[in-house]
Parts: sequence; structure tokens; C-alpha cells
Amino acid sequence: MKPTLHVATAARAGIEGVTLTAVLRWDGAGSRRVIARRQRHGNVTAAAYRAIVLGLTEARRLRARTVIVYVDDPDVVAQLDGAGSPPPAVVGLYLQVRALLNAFRSAQVRYNAVPAGDGAVGAAGAAVDRGPVYTDLPLWAAAS
Repeated sequence: MKPTLHVATAARAGIEGVTLTAVLRWDGAGSRRVIARRQRHGNVTAAAYRAIVLGLTEARRLRARTVIVYVDDPDVVAQLDGAGSPPPAVVGLYLQVRALLNAFRSAQVRYNAVPAGDGAVGAAGAAVDRGPVYTDLPLWAAAS
């Protein structure tokens, strides 16, 4: 049986835009993988959904069958659980997340309470164990 993939996501607004982060860790593994993206424009709710899409897309690429997604926005968790409806501006992202969640044999979305002062990487990293971090780098940065 394949282990569970834990995906923690966070979105934080900053001076230069919105930073969205997904941290992935296999159940029982000590290392984790951090994927971070920055958007110049957009709101935090849309960025939260984009972070989930980023994490779930990477989980599909890793061929995970069971996934647990930790989200730092309680409104997004409520919307994905069916307790509320998403704002009209993020309906497309909401539907994309729902479709990606259905692509796994087992998928759960949980609320991950993180202090607001933490950065997006720190917020998402709080949901998984501490350990070595492997960050995606552009090819030109890895070569230099």
C-alpha cells in the first residue's frame, strides 16, 4: 500500500503581491518539498485556491493515491466541505480543486491554524514535520 501524501498550502499577501506555497511530505518520510509561487495581483482567497491546485497537481505528478490537504484559510475549507459557496471570482478555481480532489482514491481537506505573522512557506511548513527542505529552482539557478 502506498503511503499518504500530506500537502500543506498557504497564501500570504505582501508588498510585492501574493505568495502561494505548497509543502509536500510523504507519510513516514523525513524530507519535504516546498513549491512557492508569487503573483503580482490577486486576492488571498484566489491565491489559496491556486496553492491547493499547485499542491494537488504536484501530488498527481508524484502518483499519490491518498492525499491529505492542509489549508490555512477556514473559509476555503468550509467552501470545499460544502458548508458555504465560493465567491463568484473564484468559482473556476473552486471547480478545478473539486475535480483534482476527485482524481485521488482518498482525499481529505483539513484546516491548518497558523499564526498570521508567519510567511507563506512557514505557514505551510507548520503542517508537516521539520526536516530537510528541497525547493524547486529554475534551471538557470540550479546551473549557476
